[in-house]
Amino acid sequence: MSRHIPPSRTLALVLLVLAAAAPPARAQTTLTLDDAQKLAARNFETVQLAQQDVEQAKLLKRQALSAVLPNVNVNGTYTRNLVSAAFDFGGRTILILPGNDYNVGFSFSQPLYAGFREQRALDQAKVNIEAAGVAVATTVQDSVLNATRAYYQMLGTKEYVAISKRALELAEATQRTAESLFRAGEAVETAVLRARVAVGNAQRQLLDAENAEVLARDQLRIFLGVEQDFQVTRPQPPAPPAAALDALVAEGLQARPELRALELQREIAQLEIRKRKGAYLPVVKADGSVTQRRTSFPSTRIGSVSINATWNVFNGGRTGSELAGAEVALRQTDLRRDLLRKQTENQVRAAYLKIQTLHASVDVLTQQVDVARRNADETSRAYKVGEATDLDTLTANDQLARSERDLLDATYSYEVALYELQRAVGTLAPDLVAAAAPGGQH
Repeated sequence: MSRHIPPSRTLALVLLVLAAAAPPARAQTTLTLDDAQKLAARNFETVQLAQQDVEQAKLLKRQALSAVLPNVNVNGTYTRNLVSAAFDFGGRTILILPGNDYNVGFSFSQPLYAGFREQRALDQAKVNIEAAGVAVATTVQDSVLNATRAYYQMLGTKEYVAISKRALELAEATQRTAESLFRAGEAVETAVLRARVAVGNAQRQLLDAENAEVLARDQLRIFLGVEQDFQVTRPQPPAPPAAALDALVAEGLQARPELRALELQREIAQLEIRKRKGAYLPVVKADGSVTQRRTSFPSTRIGSVSINATWNVFNGGRTGSELAGAEVALRQTDLRRDLLRKQTENQVRAAYLKIQTLHASVDVLTQQVDVARRNADETSRAYKVGEATDLDTLTANDQLARSERDLLDATYSYEVALYELQRAVGTLAPDLVAAAAPGGQH
């Protein structure tokens, strides 16, 4: 005897089976700002390129070191002669031209003195390694700041979506009120049309905000080097600067990695001048060779050692022009250093003043949003009872949305400006800089 199962229960059982068979939803990762900064310092291609420059600098040091080490060669030759020659001497057969001849030997050349040019080049290579490490620090700070800006950009677009949704809800509520008043004969049809236009504008602004969020996510993904989907969360902003402006300027002149890089470039330029001056001095090297051969005249094993000296007395002024070019490069480095010091002072001052301005703007805009929200609520209630017009309501709603967006922009710009000040001073993300440096712990 079959048992009848109600259709509603059958549908419930089917849905339960489908839910059990469906794959579990993949959890979406939430990245904090600290996570994003770490990922940017590790994965962004510009950081990896800078780290490869360090490896390249180390290889250049090995090349420079090879110039002061001996050059050793092993060589061998086999010759089949169509004519052979030999003679007897003292009971021995002396081969002059054997039919099967071979030579096996090695030779070496050791630089002894070249005006210390090889040593200067080696010193330059060592300084260049340090300069490449400083470039890594600069790149990490720039990448972290760009990732921070992109993080706040995505966070801002999410808030824009929320503001646009609230604005759309207010516009739809205003439209419903206008239609109700029109049906009751207390409003004209134009009010309904204006409300519908306001709803359309709110929908368009919501679409713009949603598209901006997608683009902001893609931009942030470039800095982070991640493919999976993720969400962002509101970070705890850094503390405002406690030091005075003059102290921050002085710290920036000491801590900025770009200034340290120019100091290293100046040291390299000074070594280049000394290296070029060494070209006026003689070059001395020791050469030697040992050869084992089939030919026995005068001996089957021969060797030699020689000291060779070369002193260039005229090369058409090339050495002088190279020295002058090195001196010009040093002066250019000094000018770049002086310019960068001035730019650093200006950047620190500008970042500091920007923080003060934005902080004041946030205070004013917070009050403005509170007033706009109260005004929108009061105007909406007044419109429902006929004490305000539809234009009053639409204007109040628009002012509220604008005020919220302005406050959002000012708030996030203020928090980003705090990081920009750290970058201007040269103290942004010191732990990430240390981890990305040559020999750092990733």
